Amino acid sequence: MSNSDQPIGAKRRISQNDTSRHTLDTKHARLEPEMRPPIARLGIHPLSKYRQACPQFKEPREIISFSYDETRQMRMDNHQLRYFYPPRIDPMPSLFAGFEQQICRDSTKNEHIDGLLNALAFARTKNEAVEQLNDTQADFVMYRGMLTRIFVTPFSLRDAWSMNIARVGATIYVEDNVTDEMIADRAGSSEQHRRLMYSGYKFETLCMVDEPPETLSREQLDEQIAKQAREVVNTHSEYCTVFCTQLGSHSIISGAEVDCIDRAKPHEFPNRSYRELKTSRCLDSEKARNSFERFKLLKFWAQSFIAGIPVVTVGFRDDEGRLKEVQDIRTQDMPRIVRGKPRMWEANVCMNFANQVLQFIKDNVADEGPDTQYRIEYSPEAAQVQIYSLGKRPSFLTAEYIKSLSN
Repeated sequence: MSNSDQPIGAKRRISQNDTSRHTLDTKHARLEPEMRPPIARLGIHPLSKYRQACPQFKEPREIISFSYDETRQMRMDNHQLRYFYPPRIDPMPSLFAGFEQQICRDSTKNEHIDGLLNALAFARTKNEAVEQLNDTQADFVMYRGMLTRIFVTPFSLRDAWSMNIARVGATIYVEDNVTDEMIADRAGSSEQHRRLMYSGYKFETLCMVDEPPETLSREQLDEQIAKQAREVVNTHSEYCTVFCTQLGSHSIISGAEVDCIDRAKPHEFPNRSYRELKTSRCLDSEKARNSFERFKLLKFWAQSFIAGIPVVTVGFRDDEGRLKEVQDIRTQDMPRIVRGKPRMWEANVCMNFANQVLQFIKDNVADEGPDTQYRIEYSPEAAQVQIYSLGKRPSFLTAEYIKSLSN
C-alpha cells in the first residue's frame, strides 16, 4: 500500500541470496513444531481473565495514503480512492454478473509488507518536521489483517494463524506467514467459492463513483452509476491508508485497504469519512442471523475498529447472487448488537487479549536485526499462541526501507 506520482517498481532485498522473494518460500513456509520447540507459550483460556475494562485505544490517525493501479503498480497518491453512493437494487442487480471477465491479481505472489514499508519510507523523505517523523516510528508495524486475526482469536478458536516477526531497533515488524498450503488452497478453490469472493468485489463496484457525489449533477451521477454497472472487476486496484494508533502501551503503525469514502477527502482524520463494504447471504432464518452476528459481525467490527472506520455497508444477496438488501451498520453499534446474547463475542475480551499478545511478543522477541526472524502461531489444538526462534533468514524488510531508517 503506497502512492506516488510515478509507479514504484519492485525493490531489491537486503539478502543477496533472496533472489525470488516474491515467490513462495516453500522450504521455510512453515516451521514444524516437533523440529524446533517454541521458546514461549501463551494460553488462551480461561477467557474470563480478559473480561475487564478495555485497554486504552487511541483513535487511528492517517500518516499517508497510497494506491495500487490497474496493473498493480504502486503510486504514492489517491489515484484509486473512490466515493460511496448507495447502489440501486430495483431491479435487483446480480453480484455474479461479469464473473468470467474479471481481471485477477496473481494470488501466488507474496507481496510481504512491501507496500506498507514503501509508504513509510516515502513519508520519511517527505516530512522533515520532528513530530511528523515521529509518526513513522512505533513499537509495531503490521498490516491491519494481522491485528484483526489477533483480535478475533478468543472467539475464532478453530482458525489457526501464523506470522513472521523481525525486530529492528525498538520496532517489531510482523507479516503473514504465507505457506504453500495457503497458495494451493487459493488455486484449488471451487468455482462456487470464487463466485462468492467475486460477489464482494462486484458489490464494491456498484457502490462507488469516481468523484464526490455532492459535486455531480443528477445526469452525471446517472452516467457514473451506469458506468459502474458495466465495469470489469479488477482486483489489482486498491486504495490504502497507513495510520498510527495505540493499544494499551503499544504504539502501532498499520496499513489497510479502504473501500471508499463518503465525501471529498478531508485533511484531518479522513478515516472518519471512510467506509467498509461487505457482502453476506440473506439472513432468512434465526440460525443464519446468529451465525452472521457471531462470526461475520465480529470480523467486520475488528477490521473497522482497528482502522477507525465508522460505518460498514453490507449487501445481502440470495443464493443466485441477486442483491436484495443494503444495510448500514455503525462500527460502535456492533458490540451492542451482540451484547447479552449466548455464545457471542465481547469487544473488551478481544482488546485485552490483543494487548496481552503484543506484550507477549515484546517480552520474547529479543534478538535484533532484519535477518533475525521469529514466528508466532496460534494453534487451535494446543489452544496456545506460540513463539519460535527461526534464527537467520532472508529479511522480509526491503533494503530501501532499512536505508530510510538511518537517514
